Amino acid sequence: MKTSKIITETLRRVIYPPRCLFCGSLLDYRTEIPLCENCRPERYLPQGPRCSICSRPVGHAGDRCPGCRNHQSRIRGRGTFVYDGAVLESVHAVKDNGMKDYAKGYAELMVRYDERIWCEWGQFFLVPVPVHPRRLLERGYNQAEVLARELGERLDVPVWTGLQREEATRALRGQGAKSRRESLARAFRVDGSVPRPAGKAVIVDDIYTSGATVESCAKAIQDVYPEQEVCFWTFSIRT
Repeated sequence: MKTSKIITETLRRVIYPPRCLFCGSLLDYRTEIPLCENCRPERYLPQGPRCSICSRPVGHAGDRCPGCRNHQSRIRGRGTFVYDGAVLESVHAVKDNGMKDYAKGYAELMVRYDERIWCEWGQFFLVPVPVHPRRLLERGYNQAEVLARELGERLDVPVWTGLQREEATRALRGQGAKSRRESLARAFRVDGSVPRPAGKAVIVDDIYTSGATVESCAKAIQDVYPEQEVCFWTFSIRT
């Protein structure tokens, strides 16, 4: 990070102290991990063996979770934290309460706690899950793209915005896996005018629920680029 940018960011943190991502309490501006002492990240990390496809906790190493078995999910990836309790509330704050700056903290934690995973990917680029223009106008930002850009800055990898939201869908929150897949079947398309970087495509979002969004995004990409390898990386995953 350039010196001028470091100074600007430091001043911003002094004037607007960071908040704990999980409980919202104010933190010292010099804090490295954006969590307070009471919100230890280990409490929210998935424990034990993880699904060989989506990374949900499972009974034995190498197993697939029921969701991946039932829906024959094929896009592998990683959710850093369990979508529950304080993590759930934090993600909702980003989606519904305008807490856009939380994405910086999410990126810090994802890079720190999934280092082994992103190191194994080799050359890759980040693909934020797009939102429909109407939703973008309502919210003012796409939280997946903000997160992807924060990750890209920290890992020095490109962010590709060639994936577009073609159809608006009703809110997915509360829908079952089958309904989600039906809603998202034709929701995305690739804008071929946007140059595609080299390497593995890593779909980025704030939450992995049923896998329907990731699968639909991957299909849209591979319909245009059949040889493209695709995986995903999300801040949280529903267990």
